[in-house]
Amino acid sequence: MYLLSSGNQAGTDRSYRADGSLGNTSPKLILPQAQSRAMLSIQNIGSNQIYLEHGCARATTTLTSGAVTAITILNPGFGFVKPPIVTFKGGGQVNAPLAASNWDGRGQIDAWAVPNGYNSTTAVFSRPARAIAVLTSGVVTSFVIEDGGAGYITPPEILLTNDPNDPYGCADPSYNSGSGVVLNSLGTYFLNGTFCHTDAIALYAASGAATYYCEYAP
Repeated sequence: MYLLSSGNQAGTDRSYRADGSLGNTSPKLILPQAQSRAMLSIQNIGSNQIYLEHGCARATTTLTSGAVTAITILNPGFGFVKPPIVTFKGGGQVNAPLAASNWDGRGQIDAWAVPNGYNSTTAVFSRPARAIAVLTSGVVTSFVIEDGGAGYITPPEILLTNDPNDPYGCADPSYNSGSGVVLNSLGTYFLNGTFCHTDAIALYAASGAATYYCEYAP
């Protein structure tokens, strides 16, 4: 994509084809993650339904007393060679006082008795949660919560992104017998202009063989 008045508007942009066919046994990665795409068009040119997924695996969080205590996988993805990067977003964190029955001398709750005359209500400052994803045969199978964080009001969103050295891992369009965007016969998934994602893209045919047309511009 070129900026207006940049002197490149008269230049020729190339587009590429990535047409193919699908069986009904496993998902198929048709495009890896890219640094840029100016246009993307995928059309189901067969009679059987196709499911389209893009981006990384997906998950959701469970909150207990302001901290993340569990992560539930919504789509485990497939084809990863490195664990996705885990980031927590939102949750409305605030700093709040917390009544402490124990005190460790540093303002943190621990197993030390509260000194006589010390105010046992101490400020607990919010902090983001931290976790790492665990892979089994290229699929996200679990998470290790390194720090549940503190001060969350609502469960934070969990953002999973491909490791910079892994452009191939993708959300699984075959998960739960079909996930993502549904393309019926002659249905088209088209992106162009200022919004065109660069995620990895995968397809799956749930009920028999399917064929598709794919064109993209970098």
